Amino acid sequence: MHASPTSFATRAIHHGYDPQQNEGALNPPLYLTSTFTFETAEAGGAMFAGEAEGHFYSRISNPTLAHLETRIANLEGAEAGLCTASGMGAITSTLWTFLQAGDEVILDKTLYGCTFAFLTHGLPRFGVTVRPVDLSDPTNLAAVIGPKTRIVYFETPANPNNRLVDIAAISEIAHRHGA
Repeated sequence: MHASPTSFATRAIHHGYDPQQNEGALNPPLYLTSTFTFETAEAGGAMFAGEAEGHFYSRISNPTLAHLETRIANLEGAEAGLCTASGMGAITSTLWTFLQAGDEVILDKTLYGCTFAFLTHGLPRFGVTVRPVDLSDPTNLAAVIGPKTRIVYFETPANPNNRLVDIAAISEIAHRHGA
C-alpha cells in the first residue's frame, strides 16, 4: 500500500522540499554555517532590520531550521512553527511573548525544576505575579483565577513524579477567564 501525496507520512518526509531545486539531492541539505553573505551591505542591513526576507545569522534563522519549522507546522495544521534549542528556550520565549509586568501566571505546583525556578524566581523580577497551585484538582484553579491571569502553566505528566493534570478541564476554566 502506498501513502497518498497528502498523507501524514508523505508530508513528514517530503513537504516543503523539491530535490530539483537542490542539485537533485534526495534529502534536504544541512546548512552548518553561522553567517550568510549578502548581495550588498544594504541588503544585509534590511534583513537584519526585519525589512527584507533572508538569512543572515543562524541564531536568528537558517534554511535548515526554516525547513523543519515549515514541515512541523504543516504536520500540525498550524500557520507557522518555531524551533528552539531547548525546552527551556521554548518555554521562556512563549512566556515572554504573552506576558508583561502586572500580569499573573498560575502554575501547577509540580513542574520540572528549571521551569519552576524560572517561573517562581525569574518572572517576578519583571513584575509578573506567579501563583503555584495544585492543578491536579481543577476546582483549585477555579478558586484562584482572576482578571490578571494571562497564562495557566502545567506539565502533564509532571516531571519527576508523573502526576497528571486534566488538560480539558484546566483549559476550559482558563479559556472561560480569558487566559
